Amino acid sequence: MFKVLIVDDEYYFRQALKVTLPWEESGFQIAGEAKNGEEALALLPEVEPDVVLVDINMPIMDGIEFIQNAKRREKETKFIILTGHSEFVYAKQAMQLGVNHYVLKPINEEDLQSALHDIKELILKERSERLQLENLKKQVKENLPVLKDRLLNEWLQGNGTLGATSAKERLEVLGIDLNSPYFAVVVIDIDSIEGVSSGEGKSNLALSIQDIAQEIIQNTFPYAYYYDHNDRLVMIVGSPDGSYDRIKALCEEIRLSVHQNMACTITVGIGSGYPGVDSISLSHKEALFALKHRFVSGGNQVIVHSMITESRMNVSLFSVEKRSSLLMCMRIGNLSETEEWLASFFQDVRTKNATMEMLLVAGLEILSTCIEFLAEASLTLEDVFQNEEQPDMLQYIQRMNTLSQLESGVSALILKVMTHTHGRKQNRAVKIIDEVKSYIRRHYIDEELGIEDIAKSVHMNYNHLCYVFKKETSLTINDYLTEFRIAKAKELFDQGEKIIQVVAIQVGYADANYFSKCFKKVIGITPSKYVNNSR
Repeated sequence: MFKVLIVDDEYYFRQALKVTLPWEESGFQIAGEAKNGEEALALLPEVEPDVVLVDINMPIMDGIEFIQNAKRREKETKFIILTGHSEFVYAKQAMQLGVNHYVLKPINEEDLQSALHDIKELILKERSERLQLENLKKQVKENLPVLKDRLLNEWLQGNGTLGATSAKERLEVLGIDLNSPYFAVVVIDIDSIEGVSSGEGKSNLALSIQDIAQEIIQNTFPYAYYYDHNDRLVMIVGSPDGSYDRIKALCEEIRLSVHQNMACTITVGIGSGYPGVDSISLSHKEALFALKHRFVSGGNQVIVHSMITESRMNVSLFSVEKRSSLLMCMRIGNLSETEEWLASFFQDVRTKNATMEMLLVAGLEILSTCIEFLAEASLTLEDVFQNEEQPDMLQYIQRMNTLSQLESGVSALILKVMTHTHGRKQNRAVKIIDEVKSYIRRHYIDEELGIEDIAKSVHMNYNHLCYVFKKETSLTINDYLTEFRIAKAKELFDQGEKIIQVVAIQVGYADANYFSKCFKKVIGITPSKYVNNSR
């Protein structure tokens, strides 16, 4: 229940107000009343109301003066002004003091209920936010690094729902010095690590790069950092005026220092600067896009997103239609058709006189399609290469110096992946067929045995199972089941059983007539003739 204090100099008005509304049903209770502001001010510490209904025009201390004094207590009390039309100027003055609502006299019940409902929702929202902040403060000491990463990740992914005020509070609680109106994102990624194999060695290397980056950038811009799921160092850089003129030069200094002092090189992607927390995710996407450009132009450089977009080529060698047709060839599994597709694609590329940069991009897009094909089969490149050395896709493509090398390298990889994947599918199909036959051998006596039951037993879709079984055996599952049951029936007849109804039931047929038709279709004669002939 939310506590309400009524402040009005008219006794009968106060009494009428107490019975006018269904207070408790609405979640409120009348906790006190006063006939002027001075009396109400004395009651505040005792009652601690959530909501005060206060008249403007009262003797001794009017509503405006009362609100001014009550606000000094720095409590979360909400105020609703009760005013007549002639006092409307004072009501506007009260609103400037932070009053939440005003209701004109004579009181309209719907207006008052609406104002109370709004204030109730506001109080609940503020309490929820306050509770979240208190819980955050409790967890800070033991979970500070995790909470920092979570907050920064929310911003970078565009999942944060906080306003500017709440964001500032969370930054202060987490000890992040990034109270800026403008933000840009810098992403630093290691190109290659020579002579470092252990995870600990790589971690130490990453920490050393972080130290270099922090030392160089900290005296110019406020920043916060974290490592994303790809172990890239992501820095959110603040600016008081939106100026990032020095950011590229500083990143060049970081890159050069790493190159000269460490056993690796780095590439730095820089997004544009934008106002507000909500724009951080946009700058982050731009920085990642800039970073990807090293696939074309190589690593060990600083790449600014705005410079890429200005010089980006509009030619697309590997269109959506081409990607779909290549994926279809790979799914079908016809190696010769896939070879023809690749030959045709590269021949078409030759006629367009594309630059080497665009060729490398096309090669990466083709290999990306190859990886998508593997993912559909729940495989990875590691599964394909197994004990062989798995190629690094970026280095694999960048080692190609001519179009012929690119064509032969990409084609060899695509065909290797197809051979492995479809060979595995064939082995899987054989195993599925064996499982189906085994299930039928164990359950053929069940007259209600259906393909749905068999499909569930091998964890496969009904239609796909029917397709695989027919393709591998040239029989439908129903035909195989019928032939198996009739073979078992024939064995029973050969062992001396003469009663057709008994045999039918023992091999899964409740209807002896239907059993006879199936028997004749498979064996060529009716069961009765078969029994007579075997005497």
